[in-house]
Amino acid sequence: MTFTRILLCIDGEPHTEAAINLALDVARVHQSALDALYVIDPYLKKFTDEIYAINRDECRAHLDRSLAAEGETALDLLLARATVADLPVGRLLESGPPEEVIPRLVIAGGYDLVVLGGKRFNGRYERWSSRDLPGRLDGKFPVPVMLVRV
Repeated sequence: MTFTRILLCIDGEPHTEAAINLALDVARVHQSALDALYVIDPYLKKFTDEIYAINRDECRAHLDRSLAAEGETALDLLLARATVADLPVGRLLESGPPEEVIPRLVIAGGYDLVVLGGKRFNGRYERWSSRDLPGRLDGKFPVPVMLVRV
């Protein structure tokens, strides 16, 4: 199987490192176009609905800026690694629920492989209490998915 367009989903978390390494290797071997996607998840903003202080809007704006900066940093680090490896990588920064944004981009972008990382869980409670993005994405792609759990 040959892959021509790969979408790598990153989140700046340590468990994503193995997925990054794998995606870079697959892109190099298949000479594939590789795009890195960071999705700014609005989930954290729901907690600001409970802030009734006078500076609520300022708090929400600060959170928006912080989440966007976190995404930019994660993408910058990946692009620096790709440059050293002499691999061109596209940069995508999107906002919205990842379980909606990622499948939409896979179809719109014509990707034929999705690579993402995930945490290993030590029991049912850990899985239940986590937001488990790979689990929420299961079955939503018309293309192969490489899930790298560490």
